[in-house]
Amino acid sequence: SDRAGFDHRMSAIVDDLLPDHIKRHIDPDSAEQRWISSNIDEISERVISSIIGGWLSSALDEDSPDTDRWYLAVSLLIGFSLSGSEQIRKDGFHFLTSIAMAKPPGSWSARVSGPHQLAWSPDNDNQHEGPPHPAGVLAATTILDTIGLGESSRIRILPYWLEGLTVTGQLCRLLEVPRRLIVLLGEGQGNNTKIVVRSSIQLLSSWPQESRDILTLAAQHTDAETRRELSSSLQRIASEDIDLAIKLMDGLLEDNDPDVRVLATSFLSSLVRSDIHVFTKKAIIVLQMNDQRMTQRIVDSAMREYLSLDPLDDTGLVHQAWMSSGESSRSRLSGLIIQQHEVSNEGFSELCRRVFKTSKEAYADLKEKILRRDSSMIGEFPH
Repeated sequence: SDRAGFDHRMSAIVDDLLPDHIKRHIDPDSAEQRWISSNIDEISERVISSIIGGWLSSALDEDSPDTDRWYLAVSLLIGFSLSGSEQIRKDGFHFLTSIAMAKPPGSWSARVSGPHQLAWSPDNDNQHEGPPHPAGVLAATTILDTIGLGESSRIRILPYWLEGLTVTGQLCRLLEVPRRLIVLLGEGQGNNTKIVVRSSIQLLSSWPQESRDILTLAAQHTDAETRRELSSSLQRIASEDIDLAIKLMDGLLEDNDPDVRVLATSFLSSLVRSDIHVFTKKAIIVLQMNDQRMTQRIVDSAMREYLSLDPLDDTGLVHQAWMSSGESSRSRLSGLIIQQHEVSNEGFSELCRRVFKTSKEAYADLKEKILRRDSSMIGEFPH
């Protein structure tokens, strides 16, 4: 009976969750009851999730599907999802994809496979589960539409399920995941829009235009957390589309949020190893902004590599870095300048002349910091 099934699930879940120290208590029955009372919400949510899984298994049984269980399971799944429960966020994705595939939960692998996995290869990415079921896709579409209307579910459930769907091939297309991500980005902020950014990056290889559109919108989003997530993800974007990453970086470097700018500068600094011409061209602009945090990121992450490639510093990048650096960055930069002198005396002398011409005070600071590190260089300064 349903009552017997409920009791069985309840007992199994309590046994699974019950801490060992409760089982070893001098009065285990009383201790267990107190523990259950204190953890009733988690236990209840696990029981509901287990019921949904059981009903879906009956409803999707190939030999004797239970129609009544189908409607009950889908209704309970939607209702539970609308509550924004953490438990259904974790369990519900497999339920949703099981519905779309018309396969009982647990009888197949809703595996999330894609370029985000180290062992992934497009040649080996063969799904052996068969095509999605048309009626199942329709039901899954209705579920996604419905939870997209609930405030809690739209924030706590939908973004995570859409992220999982980005690497499910046919389901991603049939359930219109890119369109849903665009809608979610426009309506949301904070953590759920950060998930949209991650999801869009995962879509780059299979949905390039849609992903570009979403990421471009994310760069202009009013929520700073969303733009920070995008800035911190530029390296991943570059692995799929370097031109897009650079285009996004250009805008983010001028963002009104300082953290966004610094994160974008981190990506800019990485370009010194892959495209020094682009790095130099854009780094000089950043250094002219006189933002000490951005300057420090370039000095810490890129300047050593830059000087190893161009010790003459023809573009005057080191000069500009010195002029826009704070005390900490100048301290590190002075050590790099000494190394520059060891490789190119001409580059060192030109740097000194540039700094002297710009600011005698800055030149005096340069000279002082270098001589503090290496007093033998006293005769190397042109002034």
